[in-house]
Amino acid sequence: MRKLSPTPFPDHSTVLSPGDVGTLVRAVRTAAGMTLEEAALTVQVAKQTLQNLEKGKGTVSLALTFKVLAALGVRLCWRAPEETSPGARNKDVSDAS
Repeated sequence: MRKLSPTPFPDHSTVLSPGDVGTLVRAVRTAAGMTLEEAALTVQVAKQTLQNLEKGKGTVSLALTFKVLAALGVRLCWRAPEETSPGARNKDVSDAS
């Protein structure tokens, strides 16, 4: 059996690109001790889809990306640009409805 080495978490909490999402997904997956195959089975996505997501390829749909994030327990938060009203800033995504 192959030994799984944890991937470091990103050194920033800002997601600016598909690569940032991929780095986060890989870090969460490896911290949980899951191989790519195990995570794909758990999340119920193709191994290649998960691999593409982790590599930051922009070909993975937003719906599948959020499916993977949710299955791994990752929640995203947003921050409105500084030019917006003060009451609209720093809301948790779950509060946006």
